Amino acid sequence: MGKASGKHSAPVWRTGNTSTVRHTGAFIIVGIALIAVAVAMVTSGVFADLTASQASAKVLAQLDEVRPEPHAATMRKRERGEDWLGREESDSMPTVVIDGYEYLGSLHIASLDLNLPVAADINDELLRRSPCRYQGSYVYSDLVICGQGYASHFGRMTSLGIRDTVRFVAADGATYDYIVSNVETDDVDELDAILHDWDLTLFTFNADGTCLVVRCVLK
Repeated sequence: MGKASGKHSAPVWRTGNTSTVRHTGAFIIVGIALIAVAVAMVTSGVFADLTASQASAKVLAQLDEVRPEPHAATMRKRERGEDWLGREESDSMPTVVIDGYEYLGSLHIASLDLNLPVAADINDELLRRSPCRYQGSYVYSDLVICGQGYASHFGRMTSLGIRDTVRFVAADGATYDYIVSNVETDDVDELDAILHDWDLTLFTFNADGTCLVVRCVLK
């Protein structure tokens, strides 16, 4: 019988690849950071939407308190070729001053359960509170209204259907009823060129740099 060898293999201690561990840890940290940023952005967006919703509701309540009861408007269709840029629109569109800002009236879209005040001017501060007149006049049937992409403002307009009803009630109670004729996505660079020749246009900006445009005609 042969003798067993007195030599034994030394134990081998296997350690992980420290470089791989470091890289994995870095990926985890980056992943957590990205999630944190995403959560912060979502939270910020939700908060901005909630703030806008509350601001609009407050303005609309005050507007309803002071303007006359809604009544049918005397509508005037704009003549083709009329120089609307030279019109004295302030003479034909009364406003109500609320919290230091002028408001033209309110916009009502039953299919989206939207009831929003519309400011007479447009700037970043006003857009955080309500949609704003971009150009044109409801008297001359070429009003263009811009709104933020909040869910409580114009963010759900993709859900509008052709022939949905849109109502605008002016500061003096005059009521204008429209129906949706077209919903489209356009290039922002072409915005000014595509906003003309509709009785009412609503638009907002998308995250991808395009704009969502809703065309309406008087009923």
